[in-house]
Amino acid sequence: MSSGLKSVNNAPSTVKKALEILEAFVEAGPSLGVTEISRRLKSHKSTVYRILQALFQKGYIQQDAITGKYSLGFKILQIGAVILGQAPLREMGKASLEALALETSQTVRLALLERDEVVYVEHVDGKDPIRLHLQVGSRGPVYCTAAGKSILAFLPEKETEMILSYCQFKRLTPKTIADRTQFVSELEGVRKNGFSISNEEFREGIRAVGSPIFNMESRVIGAIVIVAPTFRLRRKDFPLLGQRVKRAALEISQKMGYPLSAV
Repeated sequence: MSSGLKSVNNAPSTVKKALEILEAFVEAGPSLGVTEISRRLKSHKSTVYRILQALFQKGYIQQDAITGKYSLGFKILQIGAVILGQAPLREMGKASLEALALETSQTVRLALLERDEVVYVEHVDGKDPIRLHLQVGSRGPVYCTAAGKSILAFLPEKETEMILSYCQFKRLTPKTIADRTQFVSELEGVRKNGFSISNEEFREGIRAVGSPIFNMESRVIGAIVIVAPTFRLRRKDFPLLGQRVKRAALEISQKMGYPLSAV
C-alpha cells in the first residue's frame, strides 16, 4: 500500500520532468545527449535516461544509432498536426496570408495567444529571395511582438491586465519596451491605428507590422503580421503596410463571422 502511494505522489514530478526533457529539444537543439539534458535540467543522468527510455518506447523520442543522441520522434508531429487541425483560424486565414505575402513580397505570419506568449501557427514566405526561416510553432513574448500587441490592445482590460501580470518585461534588445506603463501607452496607439509595430523589439534587425483578427462575437482571437529585415521594412513603410495588414486581418475576421456592422 505504501509503495503504491509513493508511486502516485511521484507521478506529477515525473511527468513534469518528461515535459521539461521534451522542451529541451525545442530550446537547446534538435539533437541532445543524456549528459547535455541532465546538465540543462540539473537532474541526475540516471533519471534523465530512464525518462528518455519511456519516451522512446512511446515514440516521442528517437535515438541516432551512430551518435547515441536523442531527438524528437514523429509522435510529436502527429500531436502537432491534430492541434493545428483544431485551429479553424489557420484554415480560414491561409488564402489571405498568401495574398498579402504576394502583394508585399514579405513573410506573413498568423499568431494565436497562449498565456503571455504568441504562438505562430502558420506562415507564408514572400517572393523575396532572402528568407527568414521562421517555424510554425515558434513563440514570442506578447510585450515585444507585433502580434502580441495587436491581440492585447483589443482584449478586455481585465484580461490584458492579467496577462501583463505574467510578463517579466525582459529587455531582449536595446529597443524592447521593458516598462509596463510605457507598454500600456503603446497599446493605446495600437487601438487608435488598428495596427501594431515591433521595431527591432524582439530581435535586432527584424521589424514587424500586425493587426488583430476578430470572431463573430467581435472578440479578438489572433493576429496577422508582416515580418521582414530592417533593410526591407523601413520605418516610412509602416503606414502603408499597416493599412495592408489591417485589410488582410479584416478579410480573415469576416470569414470568421465578424459582423460588417462592427467595422
